[in-house]
Amino acid sequence: MMKRILTSALAMLISVATFAQLDRSVRPEPAPAKSIEFGDYEVYKLDNGLTIIVVENDKLPRVSFSLVVDRDPIFEGDKAGYVSLAGQLLRQGTTNRSKDQLDEEIDFIGASLFTGSSNVYAAGLTKYQETLVELLADVALNPSFPSEEFDKLKKQAISGIENAKDDPNSLSSRIFNQSLYGKDHPYGELQSEENVENISIEDCKSYYNNYWTPSKTYITVVGDIKARKAKKLIKKYFGDWQAKEMPSATYPAVPQYDGTIVNVVNRNSSVQTVLSIGNTIDLKPGDPDIVKLRVANQILGGGSMGRLFQNIREDKGYTYGAYSSYDSDRLVGEFSAGASVRNEVTDSAVVEFIKEFERLQNEAVTDEELQAAKNNIIGEIGRSLESPQTIASFALNIQRYNLPADYYSNYLTRLDAVSKEDIMAVAKKYFHTNALVITAVGKGAEIAAGLEKFGPVTYYDFYGEETGPPSLPVPDGMTAQDVLDGYTKALGGNDKLDKVKDLTITSSIEIPGLPMPAKGITMQKRPNLFKNEMSVDGMGVMQKTVYDGKKANISGMGGSKEVTDSEELKAYEAQATFFAETQYPALGYTLELTSIGFVDGEKAYVMEVTSPEGDKSTEFYSVETGLKIKEESSFEGPEGPMTASTAYADYREVNGIMFPFTMTMSQGPQKIKFEVKTIEVNSGLKKGDFN
Repeated sequence: MMKRILTSALAMLISVATFAQLDRSVRPEPAPAKSIEFGDYEVYKLDNGLTIIVVENDKLPRVSFSLVVDRDPIFEGDKAGYVSLAGQLLRQGTTNRSKDQLDEEIDFIGASLFTGSSNVYAAGLTKYQETLVELLADVALNPSFPSEEFDKLKKQAISGIENAKDDPNSLSSRIFNQSLYGKDHPYGELQSEENVENISIEDCKSYYNNYWTPSKTYITVVGDIKARKAKKLIKKYFGDWQAKEMPSATYPAVPQYDGTIVNVVNRNSSVQTVLSIGNTIDLKPGDPDIVKLRVANQILGGGSMGRLFQNIREDKGYTYGAYSSYDSDRLVGEFSAGASVRNEVTDSAVVEFIKEFERLQNEAVTDEELQAAKNNIIGEIGRSLESPQTIASFALNIQRYNLPADYYSNYLTRLDAVSKEDIMAVAKKYFHTNALVITAVGKGAEIAAGLEKFGPVTYYDFYGEETGPPSLPVPDGMTAQDVLDGYTKALGGNDKLDKVKDLTITSSIEIPGLPMPAKGITMQKRPNLFKNEMSVDGMGVMQKTVYDGKKANISGMGGSKEVTDSEELKAYEAQATFFAETQYPALGYTLELTSIGFVDGEKAYVMEVTSPEGDKSTEFYSVETGLKIKEESSFEGPEGPMTASTAYADYREVNGIMFPFTMTMSQGPQKIKFEVKTIEVNSGLKKGDFN
């Protein structure tokens, strides 16, 4: 959404009581809205086409420089992600400075410097203004694209994609955008691990060389600096930057749907559904409808007083919050609304969303709603004025989008003129209630049937590929015990499993936030000894659990505790049991084989497992191999239900028994990855090793 950036104190003129007696039964006529008085700013243009915008503000001895390259969206195809990688690489070193040298110089002056695919931002104390501009120019004009940093960034990008697979909001965004814009459109293409692997450092260099040109670049300067001084510094360090023609692009038309379509992304562990509902719109920056749509959206779903929130949360209790938004864009805009709702009310929530869209189209809003929405927007504008960046952002928008010079100064006048009829008109124009895209990420078996009333249902996976229904029926006569028997056989069979007397597994553990992998060691010895320890070089033991059949001791950086309660100990008893899944019935677990589902495209038996303590989880066993490939469970987080999962992969044979050498634990966007290094079977562990 285009930034609303205004530069002076705002107020609507209202009738003020006088000393004369008033007839309070008569609504006073509102006075006209004040116009917005601009703060001072200067705009310069260098000979190479670079535009400079300077906003002086001496309240604090600080200054910021924000460089933006104004380019069109880029379709990246089978190398999706190279543009973003190029932006990150700008910060990794220049032909004059290594990354470490950059970091050291920036830290030394207490500054900050960030880069993106089409921007560089530097900020710090005014006394270092020339150093800041020189650093900005070095990063923007002399990137070295170091190969070692490129490899690290690729690895991080792949890790980010893997994290997104277990994030329902990421899943929803990917599939929703693909349906809105099409998979061959810059706004609809999806990134995969394979795409990232395809990217070469030459791709990043090519992007930079083709698209970074001063003729399409703006530098906004905000803070305690004189305009002429800012221009002089920027000309000194950017004046020799040679302009070139930026490539142009053509784009495929976005899909036009004859009716509403429904996308379902199946997540068996989900207890709630992430809903996204909307359509593309033709709304470019500066369009007269923008202020009208802003008011309409405020009434519909702009906050906790919006109709969506009041209906779907406050009245129906389906969700923690329901909102809507819109986006103006030179290429193609978007209207969307969404919420996370309980699985069992997914279709009912969609009904309410559409009902509120249509109500805004067909019924005039009340005077109170209209005025409250306008007041709320005025408040947002007023709060935005607290930042001196607003003037610069405002001026930048005028330059980039070729807006009238008085576009923002007359904003309040246009806002005040918005009528009830305008609200209905823009709702009819931009809410395509008969041709919506509905995306639902949740437990398909529970939500899909109810969504069929809105339109044809198509199932998608993370990569935007169509899949079949989320589950298939279990073959007649097959039971959960049959699956466990198949698992036992796949591991190596009871004869081999029973011969395991002790087991030692060491692993490398990648944990977000740790500068280096942790080391893990898991030890088991029959009949019931268990030890699990995780340590980090230089930090010592971070966590250790020891169970001896009678009690469990848990210790770590936060202290230690001893568990002796018989009910609590059952979980540790299961951990101490060799190949515990094969012993579920003996351990008191309840099992239900529910269906055949899919895990990353692989068919898997889906088994609901309930522990003796009542904890529930869903386990997936490969139909092809019989091996366990995933486990999921849900728990109540601070913002509602959350899902935790563990994926098992890279099974290898050790002493005739199959072990997973890769385990990935996920909780929301966080992932912990275990890479097994060694497995020792029957090494002769002693009781004294379990301390």
